[in-house]
Amino acid sequence: MTLFHKMIYYNIHTHHPPTSPDEKAIISIDIRNPHPLEASFYYSAGVHPWYASEDLFNALQAIAKQPNIVAIGEAGLDKLTSTPWELQKKLFLDQINLAENLEKPLIIHCVKAWPELLTIHKTTCPSVPWIIHGFRGKEELAHQLLHAGFYISFGQYFQPNAIKKAWDAHRLFIETDESDINIKDIYTSVSSLLAVSEKDLSQEILSNLHAWPQTPF
Repeated sequence: MTLFHKMIYYNIHTHHPPTSPDEKAIISIDIRNPHPLEASFYYSAGVHPWYASEDLFNALQAIAKQPNIVAIGEAGLDKLTSTPWELQKKLFLDQINLAENLEKPLIIHCVKAWPELLTIHKTTCPSVPWIIHGFRGKEELAHQLLHAGFYISFGQYFQPNAIKKAWDAHRLFIETDESDINIKDIYTSVSSLLAVSEKDLSQEILSNLHAWPQTPF
């Protein structure tokens, strides 16, 4: 007898709760105004470089150990924001240490700071996965990040050759971020580009999730 395996759409980074039972998502918490966490959902929590402050990092530390917070982030570096650069770097390093101590992956926001990010990754030698979220960069940058050991998560807009690189490296994730687009539509676009079934895409993403120290799925 052939068993039916339900198709699951894994959404690695979203700001909205799942809209259907076949979507499993990691919901990004706004650490400035956190709401009570629902036991049936998974979350990430971090200090975004746009809003970086020591107070927010203290708030993050107070909740980060909760079991359904399965990742730290968004954390990272952004050269287009007004937050002082040295404060950004300090709080990013603090969150790297927190992710290491809790054995939870780090979800990264990076704008115009790729050389600095790669240098920090090389010097800190993290043991937990680092995931670049909402990646829209070109193939060359994707290759550099993948070669360094990063995972890359793609949303509604992406460079086709960058996605192919991440797929070949077995370091691909899919997300909706702040968009209201249905995660299924992104799976359809990506699977069509890669010439694989949505089920195979889902299985690959699940396999990548299983590389996490404490996989939620």
